[in-house]
Parts: sequence; structure tokens; C-alpha cells
Amino acid sequence: MGMSPGTKPASPASVVATPRWRRAITGIGEWLRHRFAFDSRSNVVAACIAASVLCGLWALWRGQDANWDLRNYHLYNGYAALGGRLSLDLAAAQLQSYFHPLLDTLQYSLLTRWPAPLAGFALGALHGLVFALVAAIAWRVLEEDPRRATRAPLLALAALASGAFVSEMGNTMADNTTALPVLAALAWVLRAQARQRAQSQGALLAWSLAGLLIGLAVALKLTNALYAVALGLAALVDGGPWRRRLLGVTSMTAVALLVFAVVGGVWFWKVWQAFGNPLFPQLNAWFQAPLATAGAVSDTRFLPKSLGQWLAWPLLFTIRPWRVSEIALPQLLWATLYLLLIAGGVLKLLRRGPNAPRSTTSAGRVLFVFVGVAYLLWQSVFSIHRYLVAIEVLVPLLLWWLWPRLLPASLLRARGPVLAVCVLGALGGARDWGHEPWRAQAFEVPAPTMPEPAHSAVVMMGGNPQGWRIPFLPAEAVYLSVGSNFPASPAYYQRVGQMLESRPQRYAMLDAVVDRGADRVVRLNDWARRFGWDQQADCAMLRRAVRWGVRALLDDSVPDRCVLLQRPNKRIDIPAGDAQLRAEATAQLAPLGWQLDEASCERRPAWIGQTLYPYQWCRLRPAP
Repeated sequence: MGMSPGTKPASPASVVATPRWRRAITGIGEWLRHRFAFDSRSNVVAACIAASVLCGLWALWRGQDANWDLRNYHLYNGYAALGGRLSLDLAAAQLQSYFHPLLDTLQYSLLTRWPAPLAGFALGALHGLVFALVAAIAWRVLEEDPRRATRAPLLALAALASGAFVSEMGNTMADNTTALPVLAALAWVLRAQARQRAQSQGALLAWSLAGLLIGLAVALKLTNALYAVALGLAALVDGGPWRRRLLGVTSMTAVALLVFAVVGGVWFWKVWQAFGNPLFPQLNAWFQAPLATAGAVSDTRFLPKSLGQWLAWPLLFTIRPWRVSEIALPQLLWATLYLLLIAGGVLKLLRRGPNAPRSTTSAGRVLFVFVGVAYLLWQSVFSIHRYLVAIEVLVPLLLWWLWPRLLPASLLRARGPVLAVCVLGALGGARDWGHEPWRAQAFEVPAPTMPEPAHSAVVMMGGNPQGWRIPFLPAEAVYLSVGSNFPASPAYYQRVGQMLESRPQRYAMLDAVVDRGADRVVRLNDWARRFGWDQQADCAMLRRAVRWGVRALLDDSVPDRCVLLQRPNKRIDIPAGDAQLRAEATAQLAPLGWQLDEASCERRPAWIGQTLYPYQWCRLRPAP
């Protein structure tokens, strides 16, 4: 067929032209693959360093860690352990005062000796090592995947986007930190199993290292015991003949118990000698330590309440994330995994599922057993979302491995997009446990008046977190709590009375009310002044900000002066709030025969980062 006169033939370039944005994305993708795909050892090192730096920068962006646990016991426990205060103070950081302090001593030293932003970056970079460990596990699980050099780092990157992990990145709550030895133990188990299958040397060393790591994880944080059980069962899934498997698991268990005894045993023995219970005050129904009531001291708030909830739990806490956490940690991974397993099970029953790919490695099955057993134990014992970190970071990899084994090949293309939606969902709803703007010094607590510290006792009143201030107060004084979450027995209150009687100078530290809404409005006005928005003729920018949802009122009553005001219904009466806290403290002290000296009470400043965390400081006197 001929062309009409004057028509030019289409050039090859116009036929195959690619949009510039697509060429740019392709170029970036090729550069990333060339630089970070696991094709060489240098690429592996570069990818792991980049992931750690990325997590460190995320921690810097978040700000100074100020989570509840840090303010309650992480900082105090490190200080108390280094200062030998086990028998000097009494539950100064509430019932958490007697948790194993090794990790807290390291964090205390880091937070008090390093510049605060550098310490935050270091913690974030440490947590970024999860990338390397998940990648090592993925390398084993994807052994027969021709594209594992690219997929292993991508799945490890997806691990860093889990809701629980992101919430604790760069903070001191220990779930991210202790996930490192748990994941490393699993990686060594996979290595040991591979060596046993091949009948090569080094299997015993790998089993021993796995035991060392999981024993350390449990010693540092007892809630990791569920991962030790899961690892032991997963270790039996592979590794050659059963005799070799049992020998490997036995050697791993023996080393784990030894490490737990060495790392944790000294502390638990000291606590047992001091109070009559190595886990004081937990499990006191068994040990009957006199200073605590005979209860289990376990948190059952988040457990499923019925069989229906138990069976649908992954769906329920995905839809209502606050059901398993004090703060909502949005994620889609657990519901996706649960639905995938259900769909795969139904297809298998209907005999419409895919034929399982033949595999010469069992690393995927080991991963499945480890995650499955750990999850079931978690749901039965804790159901506290952040305790899932060590396996939640493995769910993207598990989803990737399970998908072609459970669903038809026609749905294989959906695997990547579904996982991407899970990752973006977690990042889009990322929450955290509390941060404040940076300052060079993480904490500042100007010391109150205490003329004779060596003859002074300070009572920490109520259940709000106050232990973080103690390291900056005179070390010669003793610190104890009343009205806290500690399960106090009559003997405990007798001990409190003895401590107060033996120290002629007695003080009480109470929380103080703050109006964060008013502080926020002050910061907004500061930013408005920096940009000159406070002197616009029509207050256009601030008027637009209020219209777009800034929770404040605009005062433009003075010409060329624009000021944001706090809404009247959001204002907090600070003097009345402080008085209420003092009244509660008086009621808690009355059964002990003591009361606050109201005339001596003063409001004292203290800072975490740039944010004020004030407290009240009062003398105590005998009740009439």
C-alpha cells in the first residue's frame, strides 16, 4: 500500500520512543542493581552499609528518643547497675527496676556520654543491621531462585518497612536490638543445616554460634524465649539424618543454656539473694518473695478474648492495630500472610493448587516453621505487637517464598505488587513511641535543693515514668516508689517506712502537668515569625493554615500583627492539675503515716532534648 504525497515515513526513533521519565527510572534501577545487587562481595558490603546509614538517618530525622520505657526504667536501670544500687534503692523505676540491665547499661553509657544526635544515629544504624541478617536468611531460602542476587536485598529492604520495626528504629525499647541475635541465630542454623546435609566441616561451630546468639537474646530480654523454642523446632526440619539433627539441636541448646547462665545468671542470682525471687517481682506466685504480692505480674490486656478472636487474630489486629499495642502500628503483612495460607489451604483441598516446586533445599520450610511456631506462642502468651519484631521482618520473605507454592501460576505476577502495597502501607502509617527535638545533651535535670544527700530519701510518687531523672540527682540519696505499678505487699510498705525513718531528710518527686497544645502553638508562632507570616497585611498564610486544619485560632485584631492562639476548649489548667497530683500523692502516703509539706512544694524543670518535662518537688513530714 502506497503513501499519499507529502507524507514522510515514520522514523524508527518515533516508533519506539520511550518517555523520558521511564528512561530515568530505568537508569536509576540499573545503577542501583549494578551497585547493590548481591553479585559480588563488595556489593553486599555496600548494600549493608547503605541500609545501616539509611536507618541511622531515619533515627536522626525522628529526633531524641523519649519513649515511656526509657523515661521509666531503661535509663535508670543502666545507671543503677553501674552504680551498684540494687540493695540501695527500692523499685525506683517501678516493677521494671529489676529487669536484666546489661543492655540498659550500654544504652545509658551511649546516651549520657555521646552527643545526643550521634547516639541516636548510632542506635538507628545498629538496627539497620537487620537488613544484613534478613538478606543472609533470604540468600539461603532463595537458593534456587536465578534472580536471588536482586531479590535477596529487595526483600531485606522490605523487612525494614515493617510497622513494629519502624516504630522502634533508633530507640531504646530493645525489641529491635535483641532481634539482631535472634535473626543471626536463625541464619547460623540454616548454615549448620546446609553443612550437615553436605556432610562438610563446620556444622558443630555453626550450631554453637546459633546457641550462643539465641542464649544471649533470651538473657537480654526474657520475652525472646518464644523465639528460642521456635528455633529449636525449626532446627529439626532439616539437616540430614535425624541423628545429626538431634545432635545439632542438642549442642545448640546446651550452648544457649550456658550463655544464658553466664550472661543472665549473675544478675538473676543477685536479685534472688536480695529479694528471694530471681525474676522479682514477676512469677511471685511461685517464689513468694515477701516484698511483692503473690501474683503472676503479667500483661494480659492484649490477648484474644474468645475462640473466634483467636482464630481470626491476624485479621483483627490488622484492622484494629491498637488491639495489640498501646499505640496503633499499621501493617498489612500479617493479614496478607493469613489470607494466603487460607487460600492455599482451600485450593489444596479442592486440588486446584499448584504443584509444589521441587527443591533441594529446605530453608524455606525451616523459615515457615520458625515464623509459625513463634507467632502461635506470641499469640498465646503475649499478643503485644512490638514483641513480634524478630519475625515480622521475615514475613515479606516468607510471603515471597510461599506464594508460588500455594497459589496458581496465573497469580504469580501479583506477588510483587501485593508486597509493595504492604510495605507502603506500613511506611505511610508509620508511628513511633515518642521523640523530641534534638539538643546536644539528651537529658538535663537541674538538681533540686537537697542539703544532706547522704541523709536523704526521695519517694517517687505515682505510676508516671520518673526514673530517668534519678541519674542526674545526688547519688548519695536513696530512691523508692509509692503508688507505682509495683505489686507491693505489706512487707514492702514496712520497708518503705524503715527507709524513711532512717533518713531524716525526706522528699517526694511528683509528676507535673504540661500543656503540650500551648507549647505547640508557641512553636507555630515561632515558625510564622521566621517566615514573616506574622506581619502580613491580611494574615493570608496563617489564615490559610487554620483553614487547612491547623488546630489553633487566628488573632488578627491588631493591624499587621498575626498570632495563633490555642483554642479555649483545649487549654489545660496547670495549677489545678498539679494540685490534683499532689492530692493523689497525699492519699497514697496517708496509710504510711506521711504527707506532703504543701508549703515546700515547687515546680522544677527537666528536659529531654528541647522539650520540657517538669516535675514537682516537695518535702515530706509525718502525718498528724
